[in-house]
Amino acid sequence: MARRKGWLLGAGITATVTGLGATGFGLAGAETAPETETATGVVYDDANRNGERDSGEAGVPDVSVSNGRDVVRTDAQGRYSLTVDDETVIFVSKPAGWMVPVNDVQLPQFYYKHYPDGSPYELRYGGVEPTGPLPASVDFPLHRDDSLDETFSALAFADPQTSNVGQIDTMAIDVIAGIIGTTDARFGLTVGDIVNDPLDLFAPHNQAVSAIGIPWWNTPGNHDMDYDAPTDANATDTYKETFGPTDYSFDYGRVHFVLMDNVRHDGPDHGYIGYLNDEQLQWLENDLRHVPADRLIVIGTHIPLATDATASDGVNTTNLTELFAVLEDREHVYTISGHDTSNSWQMYMGEEHGWYGPKDFHHQVLAEVRGSGWNTGPRDSRGIQAADMSDGNPNGHYELFFDGNEYRARFTPASLPEDYQIRLTFDGGWGDEVRIPTGVSGVDGFAPGAVRFHSRDWTGAAVPRPTVTANVFDGGERHTVEVSVDGGRFVPMQHLSPQNDPYISVLRSTLTGSLRPAAPEPSSHLWSYELPRGLRYGEHTVVVRSTDPYGKVSTTDETITVTGGRP
Repeated sequence: MARRKGWLLGAGITATVTGLGATGFGLAGAETAPETETATGVVYDDANRNGERDSGEAGVPDVSVSNGRDVVRTDAQGRYSLTVDDETVIFVSKPAGWMVPVNDVQLPQFYYKHYPDGSPYELRYGGVEPTGPLPASVDFPLHRDDSLDETFSALAFADPQTSNVGQIDTMAIDVIAGIIGTTDARFGLTVGDIVNDPLDLFAPHNQAVSAIGIPWWNTPGNHDMDYDAPTDANATDTYKETFGPTDYSFDYGRVHFVLMDNVRHDGPDHGYIGYLNDEQLQWLENDLRHVPADRLIVIGTHIPLATDATASDGVNTTNLTELFAVLEDREHVYTISGHDTSNSWQMYMGEEHGWYGPKDFHHQVLAEVRGSGWNTGPRDSRGIQAADMSDGNPNGHYELFFDGNEYRARFTPASLPEDYQIRLTFDGGWGDEVRIPTGVSGVDGFAPGAVRFHSRDWTGAAVPRPTVTANVFDGGERHTVEVSVDGGRFVPMQHLSPQNDPYISVLRSTLTGSLRPAAPEPSSHLWSYELPRGLRYGEHTVVVRSTDPYGKVSTTDETITVTGGRP
């Protein structure tokens, strides 16, 4: 395709052009080394927020500015200087107490793309358009805001991963509509797989998410790549055209947020592994030099840093210990990812994983916005499919809460009550039937109704004892899960080794066609308890209580009926 000439800037980024020529390709693997030149500019207080530096608008000192490897700080007048080649994105790290402009779909405009000739390859979805010669001054406006506040929240999406506009409409109904007007979150972020391969969906996706009405930060996933790029160096060019750099940071309160692209494209084609290259790790090390030791570092990647769900190089970051080496002196670290459509997972890593930091290294693999896929599972009254993940976790999103350098995460299932955090199933007895209660735990037209056992279900050495199983959504090894029967004292439930969720297994074996959920895969957040012998005929109440590592308590209850006669 023919390339447009001229150059494009992010909203509010001021560039003064003096006719400097482009000087090289900057392409990894090119026959000649990339030539470089020096970019200079000013980070300034855009007091009237018009995106232009007016007389009297002072420079902002001590702001980090980067070319993706080097990180410099602005001087007392807000000035900076950086070396760039012809495939460089220059960006600022938003300080606490300041904000960058956002465009009409709430994307932060904190960067300038220097690609004089655009992407060096003809890519299906366009890549980076030519930006023309390097301006004499690349200036970044900031305006003051209240992001110095140490208590705030943010929304987190993993894998919206839509394949067409219809699925974006489904996401808007199933997830976004429930957020609008109900959150005080300061901003949102997405940890990759914004779309599911068609990169021309970036625009309608951003339009849909912007309805939430808060700034939205992003990082790419494997489905956001230019598959036709021959190497990893240009695999995110189309992403960069819309969103800017793939590795960057910003501050709110006492939290330093870092988003990084850990998908290494083994192209051309769809191959990839989880990996952070030397330049990325050097950038992170340089970035963190300017972050005080008492700050919480929150790192978001697409591919998990680690998960016990699988040892696959495509679902784990293969050089995790190199990241650990950069972070080893940090006491306050929390990391999140998406990518694994089968499992949400809580990892607390220590020496056995190569982490020797002051505290266990917490990595959370988030449940996905799309679950196991927008076109999977039974439909509800709106015609929206359930999209439960293979581990039984509903699709949904997170709100992350921060107070100083402390954090907690809250999962919200899509189109379900916010306090619905546990699903119960019952099994055992003669025939070992799985019983799915009615109501929000069940599926209209499928759930068998009331949970019934016969008194003889507790007899016989070979008969499985009647058991309640709790899927605690997004749960992990540091959750405490207890059960009470008929108002008795709460006693611990057994945290099961990863295994299939009975709920998903039954739906999968019963439903047909597109109404079937994804095939079950072992869940890390199941607990079980054998119901006591000697329950009298009649109704009994089973209450399950979960306490997460932050002290948040969730409860759910079901009524079971014990009858006489033969089962």
